[in-house]
Amino acid sequence: MNRPKSGPGSGYGAAYVPDVTPTETAAPDYQGTVAKCQQRATDLPYIRSNEHDEALVLIGTGATAAFMSSTALVGMWEAIALGVGGASYGGFVYWVDTPGRQRWYERQETMLANCMAQAGYANNDPTVKVTWKKYDPTAAELRPTGTDTYGAERLAKARNCGVAPLATLTAKGPGFENHSVPCEARNTTLLVRCEFGNCREVGVTAGLPAKTKVSLK
Repeated sequence: MNRPKSGPGSGYGAAYVPDVTPTETAAPDYQGTVAKCQQRATDLPYIRSNEHDEALVLIGTGATAAFMSSTALVGMWEAIALGVGGASYGGFVYWVDTPGRQRWYERQETMLANCMAQAGYANNDPTVKVTWKKYDPTAAELRPTGTDTYGAERLAKARNCGVAPLATLTAKGPGFENHSVPCEARNTTLLVRCEFGNCREVGVTAGLPAKTKVSLK
């Protein structure tokens, strides 16, 4: 993925700089919050997969043999200059384990974004997954939901409606569902229509939605 060289949304893993928007409950010390969350992500241990160990042993044996042979022919310093031996083996190990390292970076970024969300900062970066949701004991009881509610919430999140937007089913019929999603940070409501699982934005209204009964057609 391509990211800016500096500023919000730059960096990878624990060095990622969060691209966020403060909500009404955001912690006042933004820089301190970022530093705390980056440190928390740094503490996530990296566990290398062992699925390629047999291949690495074989390559390591070959690299060592090449190193010994080249040393005998051209001398130790010339062999090092040619890049054979331990350095090439280490580079191969790094290359083989790149997918595992990428997953580690993604987990660090999610941990960092979750930490920022808990501090009241809404994520704006669609490349970073936020799994933390603020607990609302009344939400599940009071808001009607439908088959495509999750799809409507995903669309709302992509429109920067908050860390964990909650869609409310407002109407449904054969092959379609209408949802309203509050965007609290902007004090607006996103209107979403889903047809056979495909959700799209159909409008934005000022203010937050009132609780309404579902219209069945």
